This record gives sequence, structure tokens and C-alpha cells, in this order.
Amino acid sequence: MLPEITQLLKLQERDQRIRALQKELKDIPKNEAMAKMQLAGDLASVEAASQKSKEIEVKIKSVELDIATRQNSIKRLHDQQFETRKNDEFQALGHEIKRYEGDVSTLEDTELEHMEALEKAKVVLKEAQAKLAITQGRVDEELKSLAIRAEGVKARLLIEEAERKTLAIPVEAPVLDLYNRLFTKKGDSAVVALNHGICAGCHMKVVTGTVQQLRAGETITQCESCGRILYLVE
Repeated sequence: MLPEITQLLKLQERDQRIRALQKELKDIPKNEAMAKMQLAGDLASVEAASQKSKEIEVKIKSVELDIATRQNSIKRLHDQQFETRKNDEFQALGHEIKRYEGDVSTLEDTELEHMEALEKAKVVLKEAQAKLAITQGRVDEELKSLAIRAEGVKARLLIEEAERKTLAIPVEAPVLDLYNRLFTKKGDSAVVALNHGICAGCHMKVVTGTVQQLRAGETITQCESCGRILYLVE
């Protein structure tokens, strides 16, 4: 095997590691986004429960305002009764007072219903918040783990890239350029084995002349089908 091929195989192994690390680093933001998506459902549940509680509180305040308005009306009517000297007017005011008192009773029943509904809504909100807290803790741990992982991958990537530069130095420029083009174009296999006349890259059978050229071991030989650099496996 040509010394250049041996060096290219070492370089290719390093490039494959670099590419894998780059992909891992690129995938980390996606994994972070997926982790955060776990919160979406729980956040929506908390928001819905919180909104429900607020709506009920608004209803209670509205009922309280209506009760206060009618109670003021009752007080005013009582004052008018005290001041009037006419029996029919006194009775009419009494009917109005009873009507308002009936309204107050109905409103108080409604207020009680709203308050019971509010207690139930608060329980639902508390349960939703507890579930969110658990999910948040799990997601925070996952994000922390991903951040640590990202730093580790970056450190390993720097080491691999530095070693890659060292491995590339002995390779002649034309051969290195050819290898770089092939690795970029063909993926992770720019240099592949030829086994029983079959290229391991494209799985096509090469011509006899290519096999003879490889056996001679005098120059870089490429597969005539895919262009990959070949080395012979007898």
C-alpha cells in the first residue's frame, strides 16, 4: 500500500470523527428545543387554570358589587319609609325593599356558587403548577446535561481538528486536494477498499486495468465509477 494511502486513511478516520462531532454539536440546539417543548403542555394547563380562576374572581367581584348596590337601595328605601306619612307609599316602598332583598338573596346564592367554583379552580391550578414544577426540574436537568455535553464536544472537536492538521502535513497538495473534494462530495468515504475487484464505496466492479494499477502500487488509483481513491485488499 502506498504511504500516501496509509496517511489518507488516518486522515479520513480523523475527518469522520470531526464530522460526527460537528453533527452532534449541531443537533444539541434541536435537542434543547425538544426538551423545552415538554413544558408546552404543562404551561398551557397552568395558564388555562389561572385564567379560569381569574374569570371566577371577576364574577365574584361583579356579584359583590351588585349586592352592595341593592343593599344601598334597600337602605335608601328604608329611609324613605321612615320619612313618608302616606300608608300606600309606605307599602309600595316595602314591596320594593322585599324585591331588592330577594335579589340580594339570589345574588348571595350565586356568589356562594362562584366561591365554590373558585376553590375547585384553585385546586386544579395548584395541581397544574405542581406538575409543571416537576417537568421544569426534569427539563432543567436535561438542558444542563446538554450544555455540559456541548462544551465537551467543542473541546474534543478542537483536539481532533488540531490533530487533523498535523496528519495532513505529509500529504502532497494535489493528493490532499483530491481527497478533500472526494470527502466533501462522497460523504464519509473518500478512500475505500477494493475487495475481489469490487469498490467498497459504490459496490461496482472495476476493470482489470484498475486492479493491475493498484497491485503495481506506484500511483494513486481511483474507481472509474465513483472516483473514490482505492486501496487493494487481497
